[in-house]
Amino acid sequence: MEKAVEYNAAPFEAEAVSSELRRRITHIGMGIFALAVTSFWQSLLMGLSGLALAWVLPKRDPGLLRPREQAKGYSVGIIAYPASVVLLTLLFRNHLWIVAGGWAMMAYGDGMAVVCGQNIRGPKLPWNRGKSLFGTLGFIVFGGLGTFLTVVFVGKHPFGSLWALAVVVLLATLAAAALETLPYDICDNPLVALACGGTLFLTAQIEPAAWAVAQSAVVGRLPIAFGVAAALCVTARATRSVDWSGALTGAFIAFLLFLGLGWMGVSALMAFFILGTVSSRVGYSIKHKKGTAQATRTWRNAVANAGVAAALVPFVVLTGRPEVFAVGVLASFAAAASDTVAGEIGRVYGGRPFSIVTLRPARVGENGAVSIVGLLAGLATAFLMGALFFMSGSPRAGFGVAVIGLAGMFGNLVDSLLGATVEQRGYIDNEAVNILCTLSGALLAVFLFTV
Repeated sequence: MEKAVEYNAAPFEAEAVSSELRRRITHIGMGIFALAVTSFWQSLLMGLSGLALAWVLPKRDPGLLRPREQAKGYSVGIIAYPASVVLLTLLFRNHLWIVAGGWAMMAYGDGMAVVCGQNIRGPKLPWNRGKSLFGTLGFIVFGGLGTFLTVVFVGKHPFGSLWALAVVVLLATLAAAALETLPYDICDNPLVALACGGTLFLTAQIEPAAWAVAQSAVVGRLPIAFGVAAALCVTARATRSVDWSGALTGAFIAFLLFLGLGWMGVSALMAFFILGTVSSRVGYSIKHKKGTAQATRTWRNAVANAGVAAALVPFVVLTGRPEVFAVGVLASFAAAASDTVAGEIGRVYGGRPFSIVTLRPARVGENGAVSIVGLLAGLATAFLMGALFFMSGSPRAGFGVAVIGLAGMFGNLVDSLLGATVEQRGYIDNEAVNILCTLSGALLAVFLFTV
């Protein structure tokens, strides 16, 4: 009987392997079309045509679908590939070399990561047992090389030498590879493409002249930055609201914020910490009884809430647009603080919450559950964080406060929507939702401030 089962299973296993091989070949092979990105409309047309094919081909050739996709009749991964091209084209319509680079990274990096990971035995990644070391190395080697050659072929990049371009592509590759290894059961095609595209765009903003202007101020802040970071680390640990990993991570982020933004940057971190700590203590006994009290925070919480701000700090001093990135930093904190305060206050004074998706009554503490009181508290918090922009002395300070407040509240709502959908279904965890919350707030603020 066992032999019969093994004999009958073999054709199905072979068919599955053949299907996956065809998908990989198609995935990698489509990267050749990135070389044809020469105009906005041409790139958009290729992406839209790919979307149509991604919907039609699996219906005509079901062998392209994995076993779990057969019942649906379509593949999210196959559709997400050309959708990512369309998104890249719309976001970077004036920077087609970035469109081509993001497309190539998705084709060669993500594609070869699977090929190397499945065919070369090696150690698994500690934070994601579903990914291997050789798969990640395959992503870096083939994704980086393919992206570099594609960008060189398409041309029109702003870097004066191939060495400078190679360094930028390496940074984009490492960023995309790191995100590709995250332990979440989601389609990573858009993640890889946008991580690469975003990194290429940001690094293209770097101006040596801007650093020459900011260098003396940054160096002059070093001693105070060390002192401020140490003081905040000790203070945070003394409150027992964070463990040592969270306190040390927060101290490093505070160090970066002071170097780049001075007291305005550290004030944003302190304001977020104080607002979060105080609001979590409000009605603590009630939250404890309901089982919704905030546990001790770790380094994961620090990175989730302040990681985006820390990543934006270098661009404050390395580009000719310090105000824009300062607004992004404050907006990311506004989003994090708005979400934290809204949740903590809403659990105590918000009464019966409702789902942000269905608008039906929800349980206190449930993902995506909001209340009017909580939302108003979050809105007030976002504008309070925005008021820190007055410290910049910018002639557009009033406009910046409004932008930061609105963007912070937007990030709060994004957090609730993601919590009610992808987090509720177990695709991502709360830390990932917080990162997307702060990132969405920062991006919207930068967009509104530059319009």
